[in-house]
Amino acid sequence: MLKPITLIIFFCSALFAQYERIEYSVHSDTAPVNNVSTEKIDSIFSFVLSQNRLIDFDDCNICKSRAHIISRIIEKNFPDISVSKAWMIADCKRESMRDIYKYQPEIFLGYRGKCSNWAYHVAPVIITGNDTFVIDPATQNKPVKFNKWAGDIIPVNGKGFLIIKDDRFYIYPESGNDYFIDNLHYWDENDRSITDDKYLRSIDETMQAKQGFYEPWKFKYYVSQLMEMLE
Repeated sequence: MLKPITLIIFFCSALFAQYERIEYSVHSDTAPVNNVSTEKIDSIFSFVLSQNRLIDFDDCNICKSRAHIISRIIEKNFPDISVSKAWMIADCKRESMRDIYKYQPEIFLGYRGKCSNWAYHVAPVIITGNDTFVIDPATQNKPVKFNKWAGDIIPVNGKGFLIIKDDRFYIYPESGNDYFIDNLHYWDENDRSITDDKYLRSIDETMQAKQGFYEPWKFKYYVSQLMEMLE
């Protein structure tokens, strides 16, 4: 069962008006709302950023593991905060849009001057009564509202598909041909292929990115340090 939280349906009509390059999924989870100040969110971001000795915030290819670990770090160290995850999928990688992109150029997501050709990007979000704040040190130097984050990773001539899910999900469900299943009504929280409840896969990928080919003893030391942050 999903953890007991106060739930609301995340309302995005204003977002459509402001940012037509985003399509918002009707299959998003209901999301926890936090009664928290922007100062508190700033302090959360600073705390996450201070873990840079263990987490690589510059690697372009480990966003799912980074988001999974950051979500847990926030929830452990700020127990009054509930975290969700925002998945932004390049429109051309949606299963439902596959035939359409046979006849038009594929435009992927990316981050200017740093990363390109992202099929998707995922980051933790903290939702308040008025705003959605994205905690993504890989693309931002502070917590930012959703429109800023989205605008930085969707190319001007591109489009993204947004879905907000419970933070326990580690991987976005894919079809057999490497497209993301954008019309899936329900993600099975007991499906171990899309969850990482022990954080073993996310730790391994994060450590490979951060520590590279360090000696085994040193690699194990950093793994144990990161595990302490999560347990």
